Amino acid sequence: MARKSSPRIAPTATPRHFWLAGLGFVSIAGRRTVATAAQVAGRAVRVRQDALDAMQKARTRATTATAELRDRIEDGADRLNAVVEQALSPLVAKFKPARKTRRVARRAARKPVAKQARRTATPKVARRTRRG
Repeated sequence: MARKSSPRIAPTATPRHFWLAGLGFVSIAGRRTVATAAQVAGRAVRVRQDALDAMQKARTRATTATAELRDRIEDGADRLNAVVEQALSPLVAKFKPARKTRRVARRAARKPVAKQARRTATPKVARRTRRG
């Protein structure tokens, strides 16, 4: 026996279908917005941390470079100082006065002077002036 085929009913869109589709769209958009906001916040935190790390590395590199440069300059200055001292030591020896070996005798201590008696202060009297 052959089956009887029922005619297919074409789907029709009703206002209810549009309403449900709109609700689904708003729900999906809301979830995606929250997820996107969370991703953006996470990226911002990562970018900030990367920037802080880069600044710390740059500061460390700069400190290391300046310390190395300071050491090199100090070593060069020490070497230059030694060369200059060696070159000038004969000249300094020529112009340096010879040390006197005898001691200078100390002066004899002075005898203390006798203390003089102090006068007591007398009160001053105002003078009269003539008016004329």
